[in-house]
Amino acid sequence: MGFSKSVVIPAILIFIASATFAAAPGTNSATPILPKQFAGWQIQGASQASKDAGAADPTNAPLLKEYGFSDFEAATYRSDDGRTLKIRAARFADATGAFGAYSLYLQPEMAREEVGDQAASLNQRVLFYRGHILVDAVFSEVSVMSAASLRELAGELPRPGGNAGNLPPILGFMPHHGYQTNTEKYAEGPLGLGAIASPLPSQLVDFGAGPEVVLGQYSTSSGPATLILID
Repeated sequence: MGFSKSVVIPAILIFIASATFAAAPGTNSATPILPKQFAGWQIQGASQASKDAGAADPTNAPLLKEYGFSDFEAATYRSDDGRTLKIRAARFADATGAFGAYSLYLQPEMAREEVGDQAASLNQRVLFYRGHILVDAVFSEVSVMSAASLRELAGELPRPGGNAGNLPPILGFMPHHGYQTNTEKYAEGPLGLGAIASPLPSQLVDFGAGPEVVLGQYSTSSGPATLILID
């Protein structure tokens, strides 16, 4: 996992006060993340599991922890026709953390896909999250059934319990008009705020109060703009 960050453009700042969203713990890191087989894909050898965020992404390990990283598993699968599929899956405390990490890696040039809760692809790579699990999948060769295979995988992933499966309500305040695809970013702490290229410095946000921040790029009649909402 790991993509380049997008460019910052002048910002419009809007602050919204709303009810606090509390996610109940729903992670059981003792449960394996990945299945042994799905949709005709068979795991090759043993998977690699770790509770070290550095195993998932050495560059962004502290940020993954800020999003509530729990554990990580990687495996290589092979299909009946000889194609391979490399899966890297990171589990978080809740769906909010998985969405935050998804938004970190999402890039504007990626195409939207119908896999899991949200998904995007670029060439042979598909990024998606389902509940509290973020998946980075790379096919050796894509086929017309690639997306269907990943949809089956998404259905077999462990699910969080209770409110841990809910996304933060602040996302619902983001307007649709003028929104530039794949530019929505989410932060829960100062590292995340810096990673999403916020025009607002972290010193101006009281992260001790548990705020949530969402940012998006927009096209307006006055030109491009960055919209940032803070709960």
